Amino acid sequence: MRNILNQSVLYSYNALCDKCSKVSGVYRISLIIPALNEAANLPYLLSRIQNIKEIEEVILVDGGSNDGTIDVALRVMPNIKIIQQNGRGKGNATKCGANAAVGDYFMVLDADGSQRPEEIPLYIGKIREGYDLVKGTRYLRKWKSEDDSLDRAIMNKITTTVANILWRTNFSDLCYGVFIINKIKFLELNIRANYFELEAELMIKAKRNGLSIAEVPAHEIPRKHGKSNLTYRRDGWLIFKTVFIEWFMQYKKKH
Repeated sequence: MRNILNQSVLYSYNALCDKCSKVSGVYRISLIIPALNEAANLPYLLSRIQNIKEIEEVILVDGGSNDGTIDVALRVMPNIKIIQQNGRGKGNATKCGANAAVGDYFMVLDADGSQRPEEIPLYIGKIREGYDLVKGTRYLRKWKSEDDSLDRAIMNKITTTVANILWRTNFSDLCYGVFIINKIKFLELNIRANYFELEAELMIKAKRNGLSIAEVPAHEIPRKHGKSNLTYRRDGWLIFKTVFIEWFMQYKKKH
């Protein structure tokens, strides 16, 4: 009973802080960086984040790295917040980071250096316009990906097209991993995803729950070092499964 009351008080306090932020036009933004063995990439990434004044805190969510990822992060950015995720996968890391974040909004950025911190103000600008969720897209206007292999591009195109048909949406890039969202509204979505199906579940649930959503153009560059933790067999299947499960759950409610 005490836990329920404490949680209720916490949500009421957070909701009040959210309203105050909207009135003042000032938002606290936490930057969440899920990482697994990204020691070689972090200096390149973190050195470009430190001068972005809108960022309240940077949270590195470590997935059990054995290459010195945490030591490198602390050397480059001594005030970075380090937490260990309680499971595996990007989805799990994001949820762990969200629970630890102090910001009114949090943004997710990959640790591999393929996503440009210089684009962060684009996302923050949309938040200031009143959007609850802002998602990056590599296929808007003349923006592109230099990191997409042919099979990844095909998987993303098919997944996004099928999702738009089933969900009656018009998303342009379902699988791109950079987004910023109101923390309270994210927690209310009760995201189940633990791996790279995170974005698919997030977007459909955000749409279903009436969150205001905007897309901003993103230029993805090649990963600096190492190999991606995304696997086509596991993550491709999870993304497709999420698209159909979320559609089926909504279909059952209506019928």
